[in-house]
Amino acid sequence: MNETAPLAEESAPVYPMPRVSPVDPPPPLAELRAGKAASRVTLWDGSQVWLVTSHAGVKAVLGDRRFTAVTSAPGFPMLTRISQLVRAKPASASFIRMDDPEHSRLRSMLTRDFLARRAEALRPAVRELLDEMLAKLVTGERPVDLVAGLAIPVPSRVITLLFGAGDDRREFIESRSAILVDRGYTPDQVAAARDELDGYLRELVEERLADPGDDLISRLVLDQVRPGKLSIDEMVPMCRLLLVAGHGTTTSQAGLGLLSLITDPGLTEALAEDPGLMPKMVEELLRFHSIVQNGLARAATEDVELDDVVIRAGEGVVLSLSAANRDEQIFPDPDRLDPHRDARRHFAFGHGMHQCLGQWLARVELEEIYAAVLRWMPGARLAIPFEELEFRHEVSSYGLGSLPVTW
Repeated sequence: MNETAPLAEESAPVYPMPRVSPVDPPPPLAELRAGKAASRVTLWDGSQVWLVTSHAGVKAVLGDRRFTAVTSAPGFPMLTRISQLVRAKPASASFIRMDDPEHSRLRSMLTRDFLARRAEALRPAVRELLDEMLAKLVTGERPVDLVAGLAIPVPSRVITLLFGAGDDRREFIESRSAILVDRGYTPDQVAAARDELDGYLRELVEERLADPGDDLISRLVLDQVRPGKLSIDEMVPMCRLLLVAGHGTTTSQAGLGLLSLITDPGLTEALAEDPGLMPKMVEELLRFHSIVQNGLARAATEDVELDDVVIRAGEGVVLSLSAANRDEQIFPDPDRLDPHRDARRHFAFGHGMHQCLGQWLARVELEEIYAAVLRWMPGARLAIPFEELEFRHEVSSYGLGSLPVTW
């Protein structure tokens, strides 16, 4: 034994921890939340970092500029082998891996496109798309896989609509985006998928430079690239972020939310009695499922006192959003889905300056997806036993591999 190493560090549990229930966070997270403000855990590469599991702790760290999101910072946690790709090629990073002022400079270029009113303006188009897709699904063979048939294509069609990209490239975008968030692929495979996607996006940007339209990419080209405020090299990772984040996360949340709606009669009964509950239901489902399963990584740039723990400069921190979203101090009886709960304090979209830019669009998509399935598939239920469902533990945004239903 190394007598100079503290015992607490030697016995730090491995993170992430295995789930017991596929729809609940690992039980040890609740035990850690009842203890100190942060606990030491061991990552896959043997490094030890601080893990924060309480609502108050996660909010404090995400709101503190002394914690950096830059992957090259000393002590920054590498949550997976894939995380090292950004460190190895910093230019490939989007603004979510930057601090101010660069972060704000780039993010501000997109803010107006993702305001709540912009997302609301897209609602009729999303509803029309869903009705078109479900009209075909319900007339085909049963059971229907709601992941492949709905949860995957809807978000990707919405984002390609924003980009003005042809639907003929949607399968390419979906496949490459899926690889980027899947730990089952090697770093080389992920790097290849990233480069292929970047190549396509670069072509799209250059096309808009020559012939602008009325889509999001054209606006960025006209307002930012042509005046010299944004380079193409900066714009490509920005577009990749919108594709990957806008597609994968909404897909995962849509699948898990649908699973809850078709297996918990109390939820559908509440919506039948009061359809106006849907926005509140979406917030509760976001809180409950917390799809960013391994949490967010940060590193301290200065010594920081977090309640009863001192995090030193150069030490890594992992923030468990799923644990914070089940904090009984904020959400009483947190392991129960309550359609009447005010869950707006959840961290499904993060917190602070890096809070999810596309959260309003995601809310609109989720509200419309859930409502459309309940409308088109009355009495929807699982077509296989719950125990046979395939949960995607290997992806950064936890979700379902498939969701076979009948009605």
